[in-house]
Amino acid sequence: MASLHPRTQLSKESVFAHMSRLATQYGAINLGQGFPSNPPPTFLLEAARRAIGAVDQYTPPIGLPRLREAIAEDLGVAPEDVVITAGGTEALQVLAESLYGPGDEVVMLEPYFDVYIPQARIAGAEPVMVPMRLTDRWEVDLPALERAITVRTQALLLTNPYNPTGSVFSRAEAEHIVALARKHDLWIISDEVYDELYFAEPPLSFRKMAPERVFTVGSAGKRLEATGWRIGWIVTPPGLAPQIAGMRQWNSFCSAAPLQAAVAEALPMARKEGFYPHLRESYKQRKNLLEQGLQAMGLKTFAPAGTYFLTAILPELEAETLVREAGVAAIPGSAFYIQNPAPKGLFRFAFCKTAQEIEQALNRLQAYLKQRAYG
Repeated sequence: MASLHPRTQLSKESVFAHMSRLATQYGAINLGQGFPSNPPPTFLLEAARRAIGAVDQYTPPIGLPRLREAIAEDLGVAPEDVVITAGGTEALQVLAESLYGPGDEVVMLEPYFDVYIPQARIAGAEPVMVPMRLTDRWEVDLPALERAITVRTQALLLTNPYNPTGSVFSRAEAEHIVALARKHDLWIISDEVYDELYFAEPPLSFRKMAPERVFTVGSAGKRLEATGWRIGWIVTPPGLAPQIAGMRQWNSFCSAAPLQAAVAEALPMARKEGFYPHLRESYKQRKNLLEQGLQAMGLKTFAPAGTYFLTAILPELEAETLVREAGVAAIPGSAFYIQNPAPKGLFRFAFCKTAQEIEQALNRLQAYLKQRAYG
């Protein structure tokens, strides 16, 4: 009997969908999957209402011109180097298909975001994992990164700010990585979907350091709290956007036209109205609420410098037990490791929820830990 291709084994239910399903099943507070509880800003929703009925047909695969121009203006790049995609995930898929294939290797850090490995393998390449060091903070093991590069390596795949750790590359780390890419003539795929979610200095852009070899991935969903809209983009090295757009046309062909138009209108409005500083301050308050609440229970946390994720150590706890018995969903650290062991008891919490949800989750977790301690 005919059967599915073995590559479908790479496409099992993700840990994020699994934990969200369990959260719904058990009535748990979902601090697992990273989707905001707050609605998108009013100016984005109003722009979408104006666009529906006015911009409804296919756009070019490379994207709606006005959106490419808005992104270029926002990022300080040329519009001709911008390709619009159906979210950051499609952007990463298109780059995997465009930059490496059978016999190639792509070097990435561990812990890693879950789509990176299946996308590399679907393209025929082999992921090579370099574990980050965890002391009081997450750090890149630069000597190990260089040792991982071989003659088969085609690209370095990085996230800045980094999901799941919430860390941001230091200047020394970024400069060393760029030097390695130039030394070994490698592409850099820089997943920067959280570029506006940081809590101190803005994260460095690899594109500005090495524009000739960096592909930058961005996301309107992360910036504008509309993750289900699936509007992302790629900024390519000069001259490469037409080939990348040619590859993405075999995936979704184009993103939703009215939503492209809405984001084109909303991006300059977000800058004008100071939306991003307000968003960062709101997330900073919720980060502090979660971090201080976990620390008050005696738990070890690792302060994020960006994203809306916080990692913590919850010794001797299992994620599915936590969601069933404590009523709190979080992502187990083991989900972000494949070649190296995860730090024992590591969990990732999302604080892109309301303060009320975070407080409820902390109360539930505290009650559960007390119950465990006293039987």
